[in-house]
Amino acid sequence: MQYFLLHLLLVCLFLGSAAQAVQVMQQADRAHAAAQLFADGKDVFGRDLHCRTCHVLLSNLNARLLPLLKKMKAKEGRRVNGNDAASRRFDYGLYEEVIESYVQGACKMNELWHKRDLRRQCEIILDDHGEEVAFAFTRWLETDMSAGGGPKTTDWSWNWEVCYKATHSCSEELSMHSIAEFADDGSGEAERKYRSEPVPPKNSKKYGLFHAVASNFYEVFIDNADEDSVVYVAFPKSRWAFHQSLMPALNKVQELFDNNPKTRGWLKIGIVDAELNDIPPPYGSGQTQPTLSVYAAGIKNWPRYISDDNEGMLTVHDLLQFFMSTCSKRVSERSRVLLNELSYEILHYRVWDHDEI
Repeated sequence: MQYFLLHLLLVCLFLGSAAQAVQVMQQADRAHAAAQLFADGKDVFGRDLHCRTCHVLLSNLNARLLPLLKKMKAKEGRRVNGNDAASRRFDYGLYEEVIESYVQGACKMNELWHKRDLRRQCEIILDDHGEEVAFAFTRWLETDMSAGGGPKTTDWSWNWEVCYKATHSCSEELSMHSIAEFADDGSGEAERKYRSEPVPPKNSKKYGLFHAVASNFYEVFIDNADEDSVVYVAFPKSRWAFHQSLMPALNKVQELFDNNPKTRGWLKIGIVDAELNDIPPPYGSGQTQPTLSVYAAGIKNWPRYISDDNEGMLTVHDLLQFFMSTCSKRVSERSRVLLNELSYEILHYRVWDHDEI
């Protein structure tokens, strides 16, 4: 009898801990509710769509652009520390082109591009005030920058400078707060912890493609400005047919570039398993469907998404056409050459017509 009671107690403890583990996993995977909106279209903070869009735009721009500007400024440190006239000159031309490029492509950032209402408002804001937004970043650089790449002043308010003064998107009252104060809008995003697989060794492969996880997304796809990056956000289990249809063409294109010594290193096609990783902002937010995008060399701030993924049923020909119109000049030209040189069998091979999936 004592053995039976002990056995029953152990079973109950096991089931209780198992249920708790499942609950934790479900909490991590649970889709977060949309932020509550009231009858007038305002959220819990009193922000209308125009103001909310400005905050999303600004948060995404800052996450991408500010680290780059600081990095550029740090490289100037050697010159700034000199004693000649050149050391006292602030060369705005170094930064203006970068700032303008990021601002112009801001509405194509994942967080905005995939939400039609935000994207439309973003386009309106930048059509009307794009120059003012870019100028706000230039003025931030002017504000007593230290040689290490950051401003010495602590009273700069991005919300006030961009969403009030530059674009008039938010009221004066709302613009007096920092952007961080608007993080918890009731959607649960502020409390979300982004899942990530352990960081794999550098240049490791998964399914034959470069393996990226949430924690090293930037290092794999964004950090190297001279390399075209193709990002396949995959759902290999829940969208198995999509995944199996697309993978052979992606692997073949990577092979075509890698096998040629002249083009090796030009193109990196990588995969992120979205069933095990949350694509980190500003590069993604709560993705539930597979996507294929290009971060072209020189313009990593402006991802281009394939408009029709045909449920993953894409051939080598389809991918090269996509890369020809979205990648850097050298990868685009190489894609055009391959389209003319490769055999029909390679270009148009359809794995889904065979017994391989």
